[in-house]
Formats: sequence, C-alpha cells, structure tokens
Amino acid sequence: MSSTDNKKNELSPEAFAIQKKEAEWKKTLQRLGLGEVDVTQVSADDVLYFAERWQFLQVVESGGLKQHLDTPELIEAKSGWTIVHHGDAMATSPGKWIFRGGYFQFTENENEEDDDGSGGIMNPKKGTFYKQAFDSATEIIQLAQQFGWAGVQIVDGHPNMQRAAWIEACRIGVRLDGYVPDVAAEKTRRRVVSQTLEEMHDALKGAPKQSG
Repeated sequence: MSSTDNKKNELSPEAFAIQKKEAEWKKTLQRLGLGEVDVTQVSADDVLYFAERWQFLQVVESGGLKQHLDTPELIEAKSGWTIVHHGDAMATSPGKWIFRGGYFQFTENENEEDDDGSGGIMNPKKGTFYKQAFDSATEIIQLAQQFGWAGVQIVDGHPNMQRAAWIEACRIGVRLDGYVPDVAAEKTRRRVVSQTLEEMHDALKGAPKQSG
C-alpha cells in the first residue's frame, strides 16, 4: 500500500472531501495559467464581476394545481442552458457554461496524458452570456404558459433574469408574482413589451444593469 493510500485511510470522509476539492481547485488554476490565489486580494469589483455572470432563476407554479415530479425533467433551452422542470417548479442557471466563467472558457483536453486545457467559445452560436440569460428567463415563462400554469411565482433569481421574466410575462399574458418593478423597469417594459424577443433584448441593452 502506497503512502498516499495510507494518508487517505487516516483522513475522515469530511477531510478527504475537502482535500479532494482543494486538489481540483489547484488543477483548475493550473489550466487557467494561475498560481495560488490569495482570497484576501479579491476586490468588491471582482465579486460584482462574477455576480453579474452567475445568473439564475427559480420559479414555482402559483396556483398550487401542479403535481411535483418524482424525477425532474431536464429541458434544453434554446439558449443552451438546462431548465430543470419539477412539475410545479422550474429553475435554470448557466451550469457547465459558467465553469471557469466568461464568454471564453477553457475546455479539458481529451488526451489523458496531456493535462493542458484548450480554449473555446462558451456555448457557441447562442449569443452573449447576457443574451443567453435573457433567452432562458423568457423561455421559462413561455414553458409555464405551455404547461398550463395558473401563474408564476418568482422564488429567487438574478435581478436581470427576474426583470426579463416579468417583461415576458407581461408580453404574453402570464400572471407573475414575486417581482416588484421599479420606475426604470416599468419604463423599459412599456418600451419593449410589444416588440419581438430580439428587439426586446436589444432594447434592454440600454437599460441600467442590476447586480445580485
């Protein structure tokens, strides 16, 4: 038995899990060409940068009429994101597309002997990250209507995706609760709600960005 195996046996399951995560983190940093990261040097701007990109949306059916599925249905959205459908709830986030972040991401080399990563466009042909988030939020509202939901209750989500969901709900006539628009959001809704989705997204580019 190797010394590594002896060390594994000496560790508790919790300590071994932490050690494994740390090893995976170091491997990711190496692929990004980074050394050890000092978290004390992380600035507020760094946090806001990732907050803008870690967009997500969680909603439930507000009428209480839909049954919860024993096994969630995974729906591939037009944006490339995965919408998790629970029957009485739906949620989406970038998932694998946010891993290592940004519009450009590193992908693992399939050659196991070569530990280097190769780069590629994140979720190609689906538009920018913000466009993907917008499209995913609007598709959730469209699905709620398709599934016959009595209404949509926003549980949580990035402000930008909540706003996109609310605007789409207004556009197609779906009742939506859990989002209180401010004056700027209401002005945006009035400006874009009668337009196509592409025109809506283009119009929203000029609206003030909101951070989570």
